[in-house]
Amino acid sequence: MLYHMKTEFYESDPFSPRKSELLLSLDTDYRFEKGDEVTIESGGRTTKVRVMDVRVAYRAGVLSREVLAFKL
Repeated sequence: MLYHMKTEFYESDPFSPRKSELLLSLDTDYRFEKGDEVTIESGGRTTKVRVMDVRVAYRAGVLSREVLAFKL
């Protein structure tokens, strides 16, 4: 059984994991890990980021995650 999880990518400072601008929101079953490089194409722009932290939360029966990434 595949379970799609709400996943939000936030831009972060490369030296401290603090989220700032929301870059992308999607539902996916992919397991993002520290060090993964992701290319985001949106609005005619391409942004390449590297995952630095993944935070998973369970609230009110919903599993979600925040991916903190810095722009390359």
